[in-house]
Amino acid sequence: MTTIEVESFLETFQTLVMASLTPEGEPHASTAPYVRIDNDFYILISTVAQHGRNLLVNPNVSLLFVEDESQCVQPFARKRVTIEAIVSEIMREDELFTRAIERFKAHFDSELVTSLTQMGDFHLFKLSPKSGSVVMGFGKAYRLDHNLEVITQIMGQHQKGHGNG
Repeated sequence: MTTIEVESFLETFQTLVMASLTPEGEPHASTAPYVRIDNDFYILISTVAQHGRNLLVNPNVSLLFVEDESQCVQPFARKRVTIEAIVSEIMREDELFTRAIERFKAHFDSELVTSLTQMGDFHLFKLSPKSGSVVMGFGKAYRLDHNLEVITQIMGQHQKGHGNG
């Protein structure tokens, strides 16, 4: 497994699945369109939505990019990348806000993105990877560093049964 293969897999997605925590500490799963700049993921979401409110309160999220079920050969070994990330809000006056929004306009409906950025409840969040993992099949699991580079293979002990003989 190479870092280039991880990047190629990530490039096949327009949306990410995100697990965040509610203000009460309850897990919440959602999805959002994203763009990347360098190793960071950017999402433009409303704070009317639960996930938007969550990010304002707790900066820890987990991201999931998973192979389409219709394309996978073995559901138990479905290809996926999981990334633990830290969230920060990018303010509208920040140069990075303009850069990220331009990237959104290039990848999605430009008029819609323009409209969303004019709504006061839409915020731009940067999701910066801390670590992660990639699974590309049975025995093909690897740890990723904060740059999403493959650093080591994950090895496990496989045992028959569950201690019943």
